[in-house]
Amino acid sequence: MSEIDKLLALQEIDCLIRDMEQELKDIPERQELERQRLDEHQKEVDRAEENLRVKQAQLKELELEVDAQQEKITKLRQQQLEIKTNKEFKAIEHEIAGHGEAIKGLEDRELALMEEAELLQDSLKEKRADLTEEKSAVERDVSAWSGRSAELKANLESKRAERAAAAGGIDPEWLASYERIFERKDKALVALTDGFCGGCHMQQPPYVVHDTRKRDSIVLCGTCGRMLY
Repeated sequence: MSEIDKLLALQEIDCLIRDMEQELKDIPERQELERQRLDEHQKEVDRAEENLRVKQAQLKELELEVDAQQEKITKLRQQQLEIKTNKEFKAIEHEIAGHGEAIKGLEDRELALMEEAELLQDSLKEKRADLTEEKSAVERDVSAWSGRSAELKANLESKRAERAAAAGGIDPEWLASYERIFERKDKALVALTDGFCGGCHMQQPPYVVHDTRKRDSIVLCGTCGRMLY
C-alpha cells in the first residue's frame, strides 16, 4: 500500500472515532434534555395543585363568611325574644332578611367555586397521570442513552486500538502532516477531481495536479491546506 492508501484507511478510522467521541460527548446533554422535559410536566402538576389549593382556600373563606352570617342571624333571633315593640321586631326581621340574602349570594358563589374546583381536580388527575407516564418514558430514554454511552466507550476502545495499529505502519512525516491537518479540518485527505480540490473546491495549478497524480509525495491544496490524492 502507498502512504496515501494507508492514510485513507487511517482517515476512515479517525472519522469514525471523531463521530463516536462527539456522540459520547452529547449524551449527557441529551439526558438532561429528557429530564427537563419531565420538569415541565412536574411544573404543570405543581401549577394545577396550586390553583386547586387557591380555589379550596376561597371556598373555605366563603364557608367562614356563611357561618358568620348565620351567627349574626342567631343573635338577632335571640334579640327578638327580648324586644317589646312591633317596630323593633320588624327592624330586626329586616336585618335578618339582609343577612339571609347575603348567605344566598355566598352560597351561589360557593356553588360556582365548587364546580371550578371539580374541574381543577379532574385536570390535576390527568396531569398527574401524564407525569407518571412521562416519568417512565424519561427513565427509559435516559437508561437507553446510558446504554449507548457504554456501547460507544467499548467501541471507541476497540477503534483506538485499531487506529494505533494502522498509524504504526505509516511514514512519520506523512503521519505528522496528516494529523496536523485532521485536527482542524473535517478531513485531512481529499480527492483531486478534474483539477479541483475535494475540500474547498478550488481549482489547482497544473503542477499540483501533476504532483498529486504521482502519489509519491505530500501535496497540499494551496487554498485550504488539505492533502490531495
